[in-house]
This record gives sequence, C-alpha cells and structure tokens, in this order.
Amino acid sequence: MSAEEPIEQSHLEFLHALWTRRVVVTYILFGLNILVFVLMGLAGGSTNETTLLAFGVKANAAIDGGQVWRLITPIFIHIGLLHLFFNSYALWIVGPQVEKLYGSARFFIIYVLTGVAGVYASYQMHPESISAGASGAIFGLFGALLVFGLKYRKSIPPFFQRAVGRGVIPVIIINLIIGFSIRGIDNSAHIGGLLAGGVLAAVLPYEKVGVPTHAVFRVVQAVLIILIAASFYEVAAHYDGPGLSLPGVPRSFTQLLGSKSTIDEFIDAVNDAEQAVGNSTQTLSSLSPLSSVAARDVVFLEVSLTKAIDELNGVPHVSPQADQLAQEFRKLAQSQYELVKEIERSGSMEFEQSRRARDDATQYENVTRDFAQWVASEGSKYGIQLRKQP
Repeated sequence: MSAEEPIEQSHLEFLHALWTRRVVVTYILFGLNILVFVLMGLAGGSTNETTLLAFGVKANAAIDGGQVWRLITPIFIHIGLLHLFFNSYALWIVGPQVEKLYGSARFFIIYVLTGVAGVYASYQMHPESISAGASGAIFGLFGALLVFGLKYRKSIPPFFQRAVGRGVIPVIIINLIIGFSIRGIDNSAHIGGLLAGGVLAAVLPYEKVGVPTHAVFRVVQAVLIILIAASFYEVAAHYDGPGLSLPGVPRSFTQLLGSKSTIDEFIDAVNDAEQAVGNSTQTLSSLSPLSSVAARDVVFLEVSLTKAIDELNGVPHVSPQADQLAQEFRKLAQSQYELVKEIERSGSMEFEQSRRARDDATQYENVTRDFAQWVASEGSKYGIQLRKQP
C-alpha cells in the first residue's frame, strides 16, 4: 500500500478497536500479583518455602492429596522480587495488546486458562519440585499473539502484522532459550502456557469494534473469577504458615534472586547468638574470682557477641513466642558483652562479676531449653528443625 492509498475500512475499524478499547483486567491482575507478594512478605517472605507452600504454590503431593486449587493459585504467586518484577513487566507490556484485541472477558479467559495449563504442565513434567508464577500465562499471551497474527494476517494492517504473528517468534524463542539455560526456570510451564494460548487464539475470535461481548464469555469469566476466589478461600482455610507481621514487608521487597528468606535470617541470627552466648557463658562461668582473662579471649568474645547483638536487633518476625525467645537471647548477649567489657577494664574476674557470669549461664540454659521446646512444638510449621547432635 503506497502513501497515497487510503486505509481500508476494515483496517480502520481494527485500529479503532485497538487504540480506543479500555484496558482494565491487565492492571487488576498486575495489582493482584503485587498484593499477594506483599501478603507473603507479611508472612515470612516470598522465598521462604513454608510460606510458599502455605500460600498455594504448585506442590504435587498436596495436589494429589486433594488440594486441586493449587492448579490456580500459583498463577498469582511469585518467588522473590526479581521474579515478580520480570513477570509484571512482561504483563505490563503484552497484556494491554491482547486485552485490546480480545476484550476484557476473553483476555481474562486466555490469561487464566493458559496459566492453569502452565501449572499443569509443570505438575506433569516436574513432580518433584514446587513452582509458581505468571510465566505460563504470559507465554500464553505470546502464543495468542502469534496465532492471532497468522489467523488474521489478511485482515489486519500490514504494519501491525510485523508486531504480531511471526513478529513475536523471536521473543518466544529467546525467552525459551533463557529458560533452558538458567537453572530453576520451569520451561515446561512456559511451553504449556504457550501452546494453550495458541489453541485458545485459534478458537476464540477477537472482539470487533462496536460488537458487544457475547454473554457466553461473560459467564465463563464469572466462573473463573469464582474459582479463583474459591481457591484463595481454600488457601486461607488451610493456612498453616507463619503469621502476618508488618515488619516483614520491607524484607520481602529486598529479597532479590538467591537471597535469604526471613526464616533463614531468623535461624542464622539465633544460631549465631546461641553459639556466641554459649561460648561466653562457658568461658566466664569457668573462671574463679580474681583470676585473669587472656586478652585474646576477651577480643574473641567481644567480636562474636557484638555480631550476635547486631543480628538479633534486626531479627525478622516469625511468631510472638519465637520473637520473645530471640529477645531473651539478645538480652543475654548484651549482658555478656557488658560483663566482658568490665573484665577487660579491670583485668580480672571480680566476685560480683563471677556471680553474674553464673546467673547468665543458668539463664542461657533456660532459654536454650525453651527454644528447643518451641522448635519441637511449632518449628516444623516454619521449616525449622533442631540440629542433630553428633
């Protein structure tokens, strides 16, 4: 078509539909993904396996046990901030295109069904691992654009054909190569969503301008919304993960790929404190009054206790009882640090300091016993276990 040739009427109608149709569902889905991520941050972080399982990631054993809602909920769950960022960016870019072409109802149907197809593909191909994310649905949108461009290649403007159909093939291939190259990416979910998106686009017509959405698509959309709501209701009804806590949110948003979860941070902080306070109480309580302390030992105790105090000052929330026990460890570490500094200044162990050292040693035994009891009663809920004694 030359510059002087008028644009065909069908092309004008198509462009009118593409440019003027409102985008609503894409941004609702975008917000829902972020909301779930924030809630997971309140509950220990999106990289904590206990939290992930409690929120409904794909887990074959649980699905086989009857928790079929886990075929739906993983679409809205992301593992780490980078995972959320990349999927949200992709949804922000490709979502409006597909929603403008197919209308909100059909777009929602494509997104959810391709997401479920991706989860199911992962269920079949990777039964041993948990997984989550909107990647299957996003690949479903790419599959829909690919088939749309081929299906309507004779009725859409030529310049638009370069953006869809064969135009999206390089994007699909590059992302699949990345998926096969990076360990931990579930390409089976990507391929499952891609194929499902292509099938749905081959079956569903796009929504032409001026034509109201057929009631069938509205009904299917409503059914899917009910299923999603029911799935998250089941998540809430069966929830057995960490409790929600506001301090967990900032940590969740600083959890980049491969970083520790809040549970891991809690375990590391308590372990370091237990070791530091244990070494300190054992060393000091073994000294007799008026005995001297080697400078090297004093420096070692100061360094380890300072590290323990710093970690416990920023220890993440797990549960009220766990938080209380962590604070007991912090008080002991602070008491031992002050005692070490006093001994360093005086150069020897005084009678009063010896008494305090024995009191701290007794308190240390009580706190470690209480912590062991908490781990035995509730630790499995958070993925925490006692270390086996050699």
